[in-house]
Amino acid sequence: MSGVAADARGEHILRSEDGKAALRVGAVDDLWQLGKPRGTGGPWHETAVKAGEASDPYLCMGFDRKRLTLQTNAGAHITVEADFTGTGEWSEVTRFAVTPGQPLEHKFPIAFGAYWLRLVSDADTTATATFTYD
Repeated sequence: MSGVAADARGEHILRSEDGKAALRVGAVDDLWQLGKPRGTGGPWHETAVKAGEASDPYLCMGFDRKRLTLQTNAGAHITVEADFTGTGEWSEVTRFAVTPGQPLEHKFPIAFGAYWLRLVSDADTTATATFTYD
């Protein structure tokens, strides 16, 4: 990992000779010492969305308690698609009718798992899609 504090010390910290760069190195299992994976973000943030064009894929694997919040400036049906195998094969998961200016929140079932998620609108709109993984 990069972004290590200038005064960080320990056996897993590697520093450049001039001391201006540092990395923390270790095994993948060391990441669990940092706590449960969490995240917030999404493929759209006040983005001009064209009807029928899929968003960029958004990582889903490795998180639980997934939530999606959608907002649009025009009425639209937003389809959530999932790549369950990580091979680029997309399947429709659900579809939402989104009312302009009214956030719509969806909680995925605890057991829901996929590698990637993406969104497709049936109408041109400006949209925000935020995934929250707790």
